Amino acid sequence: MKFALVEGERREAQPGLSGKCQHCGGVMLAKCGEINVWHWAHRGTRICDGWWEPETEWHRTWKDQFRSEWQEIPQWSDNGEKHVADVKTDRGMVLEFQRSHLRKEERESREIFYQNMVWVVYGLRRVRDRPRFFASLTATSIVKAKPLTFSLPSDECALLRDWVGSRKTVFFDFADNSDPGDPLSFDVLWRLDPRSPKGEAHLSPVLRSSFLDKYREGLPLKGMDWSVEVACSFGVAGYVTQQAPRSRSLVGFQQYMARRQRRRPRF
Repeated sequence: MKFALVEGERREAQPGLSGKCQHCGGVMLAKCGEINVWHWAHRGTRICDGWWEPETEWHRTWKDQFRSEWQEIPQWSDNGEKHVADVKTDRGMVLEFQRSHLRKEERESREIFYQNMVWVVYGLRRVRDRPRFFASLTATSIVKAKPLTFSLPSDECALLRDWVGSRKTVFFDFADNSDPGDPLSFDVLWRLDPRSPKGEAHLSPVLRSSFLDKYREGLPLKGMDWSVEVACSFGVAGYVTQQAPRSRSLVGFQQYMARRQRRRPRF
Protein backbone atom coordinates (compact mmCIF):
# COMPACT_ATOMS: atom_id res chain seq x y z
CA MET A 1 0.00 0.00 0.00
CA LYS A 2 1.08 3.57 -0.56
CA PHE A 3 -0.36 5.05 2.65
CA ALA A 4 -0.48 4.16 6.35
CA LEU A 5 -1.34 6.12 9.48
CA VAL A 6 1.67 7.45 11.37
CA GLU A 7 0.64 9.18 14.61
CA GLY A 8 -2.81 9.58 13.11
CA GLU A 9 -1.55 11.16 9.89
CA ARG A 10 -1.83 9.50 6.48
CA ARG A 11 1.74 9.21 5.17
CA GLU A 12 3.73 7.48 2.45
CA ALA A 13 6.40 4.91 3.29
CA GLN A 14 9.76 6.28 4.43
CA PRO A 15 12.79 4.38 5.78
CA GLY A 16 12.46 3.50 9.45
CA LEU A 17 8.76 4.34 9.79
CA SER A 18 6.08 2.10 11.24
CA GLY A 19 2.39 2.81 11.34
CA LYS A 20 -1.12 1.40 11.32
CA CYS A 21 -3.22 0.18 8.43
CA GLN A 22 -5.84 2.81 7.69
CA HIS A 23 -8.29 0.06 6.80
CA CYS A 24 -7.88 -2.69 9.43
CA GLY A 25 -5.73 -1.05 12.12
CA GLY A 26 -2.97 -3.66 11.82
CA VAL A 27 0.72 -2.84 12.24
CA MET A 28 2.37 -1.64 9.02
CA LEU A 29 6.08 -1.60 8.23
CA ALA A 30 7.71 0.68 5.65
CA LYS A 31 9.42 -1.32 2.89
CA CYS A 32 11.98 0.97 1.26
CA GLY A 33 14.38 -1.14 -0.78
CA GLU A 34 16.25 -0.43 -4.00
CA ILE A 35 14.26 -2.76 -6.26
CA ASN A 36 10.55 -2.48 -5.47
CA VAL A 37 8.60 0.76 -5.22
CA TRP A 38 8.53 2.02 -1.61
CA HIS A 39 5.40 0.79 0.10
CA TRP A 40 3.74 -0.24 3.35
CA ALA A 41 3.24 -3.90 4.22
CA HIS A 42 1.40 -5.60 7.06
CA ARG A 43 3.59 -7.19 9.70
CA GLY A 44 3.76 -10.91 9.04
CA THR A 45 1.63 -12.37 6.26
CA ARG A 46 -1.63 -10.61 7.01
CA ILE A 47 -3.57 -9.15 4.06
CA CYS A 48 -6.69 -7.16 4.94
CA ASP A 49 -8.07 -7.07 1.38
CA GLY A 50 -8.35 -10.29 -0.59
CA TRP A 51 -8.15 -8.30 -3.84
CA TRP A 52 -4.79 -6.78 -2.91
CA GLU A 53 -1.83 -7.35 -5.22
CA PRO A 54 1.79 -6.15 -5.05
CA GLU A 55 2.11 -2.59 -6.28
CA THR A 56 4.50 -1.85 -9.14
CA GLU A 57 5.94 1.36 -10.53
CA TRP A 58 3.21 1.21 -13.18
CA HIS A 59 0.50 1.22 -10.48
CA ARG A 60 2.17 4.02 -8.57
CA THR A 61 2.66 6.17 -11.69
CA TRP A 62 -1.04 5.91 -12.51
CA LYS A 63 -2.22 6.56 -8.96
CA ASP A 64 0.02 9.61 -8.70
CA GLN A 65 -1.89 11.21 -11.58
CA PHE A 66 -4.70 11.79 -9.10
CA ARG A 67 -5.04 13.63 -5.80
CA SER A 68 -3.62 11.76 -2.82
CA GLU A 69 -6.96 12.01 -1.00
CA TRP A 70 -8.56 10.03 -3.87
CA GLN A 71 -6.07 7.16 -3.58
CA GLU A 72 -6.59 3.88 -1.68
CA ILE A 73 -10.15 4.58 -0.58
CA PRO A 74 -11.97 1.86 1.42
CA GLN A 75 -15.39 0.82 0.17
CA TRP A 76 -18.05 -1.20 2.00
CA SER A 77 -21.02 -3.13 0.68
CA ASP A 78 -24.35 -3.42 2.47
CA ASN A 79 -23.35 -6.81 3.89
CA GLY A 80 -20.11 -5.44 5.37
CA GLU A 81 -17.70 -6.63 2.67
CA LYS A 82 -14.77 -4.22 2.40
CA HIS A 83 -12.23 -3.54 -0.35
CA VAL A 84 -9.79 -0.75 -1.13
CA ALA A 85 -10.24 1.11 -4.43
CA ASP A 86 -7.06 2.20 -6.19
CA VAL A 87 -8.63 5.60 -6.92
CA LYS A 88 -12.08 6.99 -6.19
CA THR A 89 -12.75 10.45 -7.57
CA ASP A 90 -14.85 13.16 -5.95
CA ARG A 91 -17.58 12.23 -8.44
CA GLY A 92 -17.76 8.68 -7.13
CA MET A 93 -15.95 6.97 -10.03
CA VAL A 94 -13.64 4.11 -9.08
CA LEU A 95 -10.53 3.49 -11.20
CA GLU A 96 -8.87 0.09 -10.86
CA PHE A 97 -5.38 -0.35 -12.31
CA GLN A 98 -4.84 -4.00 -13.22
CA ARG A 99 -1.45 -5.40 -14.14
CA SER A 100 -1.55 -9.05 -13.07
CA HIS A 101 -3.79 -11.83 -14.36
CA LEU A 102 -7.36 -11.55 -13.11
CA ARG A 103 -9.74 -14.48 -13.07
CA LYS A 104 -13.10 -13.89 -14.73
CA GLU A 105 -14.94 -14.59 -11.47
CA GLU A 106 -12.92 -12.00 -9.56
CA ARG A 107 -13.29 -9.41 -12.33
CA GLU A 108 -17.05 -9.85 -12.24
CA SER A 109 -17.07 -9.63 -8.43
CA ARG A 110 -15.18 -6.34 -8.51
CA GLU A 111 -17.49 -4.90 -11.13
CA ILE A 112 -20.55 -5.81 -9.08
CA PHE A 113 -18.97 -4.50 -5.87
CA TYR A 114 -17.76 -1.13 -7.18
CA GLN A 115 -20.58 -0.57 -9.72
CA ASN A 116 -19.45 2.86 -10.95
CA MET A 117 -15.96 2.01 -12.22
CA VAL A 118 -13.55 1.70 -15.13
CA TRP A 119 -10.49 -0.51 -15.64
CA VAL A 120 -7.03 0.53 -16.77
CA VAL A 121 -5.21 -2.62 -17.88
CA TYR A 122 -1.48 -3.05 -18.42
CA GLY A 123 -1.02 -4.25 -22.01
CA LEU A 124 2.50 -5.66 -21.67
CA ARG A 125 2.04 -8.43 -19.10
CA ARG A 126 2.68 -11.15 -21.68
CA VAL A 127 5.37 -10.75 -24.31
CA ARG A 128 2.92 -11.32 -27.17
CA ASP A 129 0.07 -9.15 -25.94
CA ARG A 130 1.04 -5.91 -27.66
CA PRO A 131 2.18 -7.32 -31.04
CA ARG A 132 -0.89 -9.54 -31.32
CA PHE A 133 -3.21 -6.73 -30.29
CA PHE A 134 -1.91 -4.41 -33.00
CA ALA A 135 -1.54 -7.18 -35.56
CA SER A 136 -5.23 -7.95 -35.09
CA LEU A 137 -5.99 -4.41 -36.23
CA THR A 138 -4.81 -5.40 -39.71
CA ALA A 139 -8.09 -7.31 -40.13
CA THR A 140 -10.19 -4.55 -38.70
CA SER A 141 -13.07 -2.50 -40.05
CA ILE A 142 -14.01 1.03 -39.11
CA VAL A 143 -17.56 1.13 -37.74
CA LYS A 144 -17.59 4.79 -36.76
CA ALA A 145 -15.56 7.83 -37.78
CA LYS A 146 -16.48 10.18 -34.91
CA PRO A 147 -15.09 9.01 -32.59
CA LEU A 148 -12.91 6.62 -34.57
CA THR A 149 -14.05 3.11 -33.64
CA PHE A 150 -12.68 -0.19 -34.91
CA SER A 151 -14.39 -3.57 -34.87
CA LEU A 152 -12.19 -6.66 -34.79
CA PRO A 153 -12.48 -10.33 -33.82
CA SER A 154 -11.89 -10.83 -30.09
CA ASP A 155 -10.62 -14.40 -30.39
CA GLU A 156 -7.35 -13.59 -32.18
CA CYS A 157 -5.74 -11.83 -29.22
CA ALA A 158 -5.44 -13.18 -25.66
CA LEU A 159 -5.65 -9.71 -24.17
CA LEU A 160 -9.03 -9.11 -25.84
CA ARG A 161 -10.27 -12.58 -24.91
CA ASP A 162 -9.47 -11.81 -21.28
CA TRP A 163 -11.41 -8.54 -21.20
CA VAL A 164 -14.07 -8.47 -23.93
CA GLY A 165 -16.62 -9.90 -21.48
CA SER A 166 -16.20 -7.02 -19.02
CA ARG A 167 -19.36 -5.10 -18.18
CA LYS A 168 -17.32 -1.96 -17.56
CA THR A 169 -15.22 0.22 -19.83
CA VAL A 170 -11.63 -1.00 -20.16
CA PHE A 171 -8.65 1.14 -21.19
CA PHE A 172 -5.56 -0.74 -22.39
CA ASP A 173 -2.25 0.92 -21.58
CA PHE A 174 0.76 -0.19 -23.64
CA ALA A 175 3.22 2.26 -22.10
CA ASP A 176 6.58 0.99 -20.93
CA ASN A 177 7.78 3.42 -18.30
CA SER A 178 11.21 1.80 -18.20
CA ASP A 179 11.93 2.65 -21.84
CA PRO A 180 11.87 6.37 -22.75
CA GLY A 181 12.07 5.46 -26.43
CA ASP A 182 8.99 3.26 -26.36
CA PRO A 183 6.58 3.87 -29.28
CA LEU A 184 3.94 4.90 -26.76
CA SER A 185 5.33 8.37 -26.99
CA PHE A 186 2.09 8.67 -29.02
CA ASP A 187 0.46 8.68 -25.56
CA VAL A 188 -2.64 6.73 -26.54
CA LEU A 189 -4.90 4.43 -24.55
CA TRP A 190 -7.24 1.99 -26.29
CA ARG A 191 -10.82 2.00 -25.02
CA LEU A 192 -12.75 -1.30 -25.16
CA ASP A 193 -16.49 -0.76 -25.44
CA PRO A 194 -18.33 -2.88 -22.82
CA ARG A 195 -21.24 -3.12 -25.25
CA SER A 196 -19.26 -4.80 -28.00
CA PRO A 197 -21.28 -7.36 -29.99
CA LYS A 198 -20.66 -11.00 -29.15
CA GLY A 199 -17.47 -12.27 -30.79
CA GLU A 200 -16.26 -8.76 -31.65
CA ALA A 201 -14.35 -6.03 -29.85
CA HIS A 202 -15.08 -2.37 -30.49
CA LEU A 203 -11.98 -0.30 -29.78
CA SER A 204 -11.31 3.42 -29.87
CA PRO A 205 -7.98 5.27 -29.48
CA VAL A 206 -8.11 7.89 -26.72
CA LEU A 207 -5.43 10.40 -25.82
CA ARG A 208 -4.11 9.89 -22.31
CA SER A 209 -4.55 13.59 -21.62
CA SER A 210 -8.26 13.32 -22.44
CA PHE A 211 -8.60 10.33 -20.10
CA LEU A 212 -7.05 12.33 -17.27
CA ASP A 213 -9.20 15.38 -18.05
CA LYS A 214 -12.31 13.24 -17.77
CA TYR A 215 -11.52 11.51 -14.50
CA ARG A 216 -9.70 14.38 -12.81
CA GLU A 217 -11.81 17.30 -13.98
CA GLY A 218 -15.08 15.72 -15.11
CA LEU A 219 -14.66 16.84 -18.73
CA PRO A 220 -16.13 14.77 -21.60
CA LEU A 221 -13.92 11.98 -22.88
CA LYS A 222 -12.77 12.97 -26.37
CA GLY A 223 -12.25 10.18 -28.85
CA MET A 224 -10.03 10.62 -31.88
CA ASP A 225 -11.96 11.59 -35.01
CA TRP A 226 -10.92 10.36 -38.44
CA SER A 227 -11.19 13.84 -39.92
CA VAL A 228 -8.95 15.40 -37.26
CA GLU A 229 -6.14 13.42 -35.60
CA VAL A 230 -6.04 10.42 -37.93
CA ALA A 231 -6.14 12.32 -41.22
CA CYS A 232 -3.44 14.70 -39.99
CA SER A 233 -0.21 13.93 -38.22
CA PHE A 234 -1.10 10.89 -36.11
CA GLY A 235 -1.80 8.33 -38.83
CA VAL A 236 -3.39 5.10 -37.61
CA ALA A 237 -1.70 3.03 -40.31
CA GLY A 238 1.72 4.27 -39.26
CA TYR A 239 0.95 3.65 -35.62
CA VAL A 240 -0.23 0.10 -36.23
CA THR A 241 2.80 -0.56 -38.43
CA GLN A 242 5.12 0.56 -35.64
CA GLN A 243 3.39 -1.57 -33.01
CA ALA A 244 2.78 -4.80 -34.92
CA PRO A 245 5.42 -7.46 -35.65
CA ARG A 246 7.55 -6.61 -38.70
CA SER A 247 6.93 -10.04 -40.19
CA ARG A 248 3.18 -9.54 -40.34
CA SER A 249 1.87 -8.05 -43.56
CA LEU A 250 -0.04 -4.80 -43.26
CA VAL A 251 -0.63 -4.27 -46.94
CA GLY A 252 -4.40 -4.64 -46.83
CA PHE A 253 -4.79 -2.21 -43.97
CA GLN A 254 -2.45 0.32 -45.56
CA GLN A 255 -4.31 0.11 -48.87
CA TYR A 256 -7.55 0.77 -47.06
CA MET A 257 -6.04 3.81 -45.35
CA ALA A 258 -4.66 5.09 -48.65
CA ARG A 259 -8.11 4.89 -50.24
CA ARG A 260 -9.55 6.84 -47.33
CA GLN A 261 -6.94 9.55 -47.73
CA ARG A 262 -7.58 9.91 -51.48
CA ARG A 263 -11.18 10.90 -50.90
CA ARG A 264 -12.61 12.78 -47.98
CA PRO A 265 -15.21 10.58 -46.26
CA ARG A 266 -18.74 11.91 -45.96
CA PHE A 267 -20.08 11.54 -42.46
